[in-house]
Amino acid sequence: MKPLISVVVPVYRVQEYLSRCVLSLQSQTYPNLEIILVDDGSPDRCGEMCDTFAAQDARIRTIHQMNRGLSAARNAGTMDAKGEYITFVDSDDWVHPEYVERLWELAERTGAELTVCGNQKVSAEKDVTADEVENRFFCLNRQDALAEMLYQGRIETNAWGKLYLTRHAKECLYPEGRLFEDLATTYRFFAMAEKIAVCDAALYYYWQRPDSIMARKFEPRRFDELVSADEMYHFIQMRFPEQEPAACCRRFSCYCQVLLMLPAEESYRQKRREIWTVLKNSRLRVLKDPRARRKNRIAALLACGGEWMLRLGWMIHSEKME
Repeated sequence: MKPLISVVVPVYRVQEYLSRCVLSLQSQTYPNLEIILVDDGSPDRCGEMCDTFAAQDARIRTIHQMNRGLSAARNAGTMDAKGEYITFVDSDDWVHPEYVERLWELAERTGAELTVCGNQKVSAEKDVTADEVENRFFCLNRQDALAEMLYQGRIETNAWGKLYLTRHAKECLYPEGRLFEDLATTYRFFAMAEKIAVCDAALYYYWQRPDSIMARKFEPRRFDELVSADEMYHFIQMRFPEQEPAACCRRFSCYCQVLLMLPAEESYRQKRREIWTVLKNSRLRVLKDPRARRKNRIAALLACGGEWMLRLGWMIHSEKME
C-alpha cells in the first residue's frame, strides 16, 4: 500500500475560492490521502464549508482555531498530520489531479527526501494553460538546491508545490505573527534533505488575487521580509559558507524590493538609511557574481550610481510594464 500523504490547507476569508481548492484535492489520483483544512477563525462561511466537506469525505478533517495567521494555521495542520509525507496548498489556489501522485512518484523513483514541481500563475485576466504535463526532472544535493533557490532559479521559496517528509516539517515550523514565512523557512527544509528532485511539470496553480498581501500598497509589516532575509543569510553563512554569495544575492533582492516600495515619508527615513547601507555594502558583489540573475545585477549596477539612480531605473521599468 502506498504511504499516507497529508495535505494541509490553511483557510481564511476564501469562501469564494475554497470549493475550487478542495475539489482539486478530492480529485487527486493518489489513493492514500488525508486532507486537513485548518479554519483560522475565518469570519465568513469558510468554517461551515470546511465542516460540510469533512462530513461528505472521510479523507477530510477540519481544525478550527482562533485567528492566529497563516503560519499558525500551517503549524496546526502539520502537528496534526499523520502521513509519512506532507504538502501545503493555499486555499485560494488549486492543483493538477496528478499533483500529489507525481511528487510522490518522483520521491520513490529518485530516493529524494524533498520533491518540487513547477507552478503556473493564474489571474482573472490569465487562464490556466492546458499544456500536457511534462515528465522531465533533475536531482540536486542540498548545496546545489540551496544555490538554485537563493539565486532565484528553478526553485522558489514558496511552501506550496513541494512534498516534504512529515518528520522534517514537524521540526521546521513556520514563524508565527510574521509575513514572508516561506522565505523564513523553506531554506531550512532544503538544509535537512540530502537529495532534492525537481520536475518541470506545472502541477500547482497559484491564484493571483488583487487583494493579496503581495498586491497591496506598502505597510510596515513588509519589513518582515528583511527579518526573514537576514535570518536566512546568517543561517547560510554559518551552515553552508560555500553558498554565502547566493544568500547575499537573495538578501540584496529582498532589500531592493522593500526599498523601492518604501514611501518617501519622514517616518521611514531611518529605515531607508538602514536598508540602503545593506544594499551599498553588497551591490558590487552582486554585480560581479556571474550566477546572480540578470534583474539583480542590473539593480546592483544602478545602485552603484546611488539610491536615486536605483529608484529612477525602477520607475522607468515600471512605466514600461504598464
